[in-house]
Amino acid sequence: MATLPTEQQQAREQSKGEAAAMAASDGHESTLPNNNGGGVVFPANFADVVASLPRGPHCSLFPSLRHYRGFWLPEITLQCLPQVHARFDLAPTDVLIASFPKCGTTWLKSLCFAAARRSSHPPLDGGHPLLLRNSHDCVRSIDTLLFLQETGGDGDAPPPPPPRLLGTHLPYSLLPARATGPDGCRIVYITRDPKDTLVSLFHFNSGVVMSGGGAPAPAPEASGFEEAFELYCQGRYGLGPQWEHAREYWSASAQRPGRVLCLRYEEVLEDPAGSLRRLAAFMGCPFTAKEEGAGVVGAILELCGMERQRGLEVNRSGAYVVRGLLSIGNKHFFRKGVAGDWRNHMTPEMATRLDGVVEEALKGSGFTFDLNGSKEQMT
Repeated sequence: MATLPTEQQQAREQSKGEAAAMAASDGHESTLPNNNGGGVVFPANFADVVASLPRGPHCSLFPSLRHYRGFWLPEITLQCLPQVHARFDLAPTDVLIASFPKCGTTWLKSLCFAAARRSSHPPLDGGHPLLLRNSHDCVRSIDTLLFLQETGGDGDAPPPPPPRLLGTHLPYSLLPARATGPDGCRIVYITRDPKDTLVSLFHFNSGVVMSGGGAPAPAPEASGFEEAFELYCQGRYGLGPQWEHAREYWSASAQRPGRVLCLRYEEVLEDPAGSLRRLAAFMGCPFTAKEEGAGVVGAILELCGMERQRGLEVNRSGAYVVRGLLSIGNKHFFRKGVAGDWRNHMTPEMATRLDGVVEEALKGSGFTFDLNGSKEQMT
């Protein structure tokens, strides 16, 4: 097992690297205007800034992680960020589906897509896009220009009526100002118990095959769950720290309750029909009494269900490909879809430690992952 840096060493490394990055960007104002004239300001030499940022530990899913504004982000995402802010328009009627990786993103995208497109694609339609494509191909990500340049959407011609659906793993603080301003788009965010998130992310890594960069990365099992756990506790695994990612969106939902909706994966599992109705109403396409009577809600839940989606040919043998970067077998988007699987991977001592790390990090924020003590927190 590789020797992991102590938290003090990590802090010194980050501080030194970020100081160098600030020096590199000093005096070079961005030539790329941000939407609505707000948000993050990117220096003209941002590529050099990214190259000088502290480098994170290897992660198959997110290679070449860099520490930027409190998060570990893929280098490709950071390199594209100025262009995403400058070139990608987000209208007030758009819906941005946001999440930390492995918090129920695949399910949430399919539910949103099926609800928003039900007039043109009834859930009982045998040619429904969700029967032919993975939900990540139906709801494209804004995170990198590589994603934007690929063919996406639901295949309609002309484009479907609002709402347009888009996806992101970006922290709220790094979203384009067009998304977060006074007239910003609607944002749906889903979060999950960090213990289950870590377990799901750890297993998901084995489904990533690197392309264009040499031999495939080894499966995460080669380094062991214990090492992944240590990195996660430090906030350095994947796009961590997850708790800060969730806190930003929760804070935004408190400030903009009509534009930012936060959901908990565990509550969607407990009440999928109620959660779907809430989603549809938030997106501006609530279910009518006629649709309710016709069983449309149940039909959508069946279409988007884990077993139905897992059994589709496209999800058994297909792959989600980002040209020149990585390929993810669609089957890896479907594992268990349950809450509490962390008990099969963590000792009680590990769970207590991670819970303590999260609790300490969120102290005073008003946000908690604890379902029993926060039923009114995520609204």
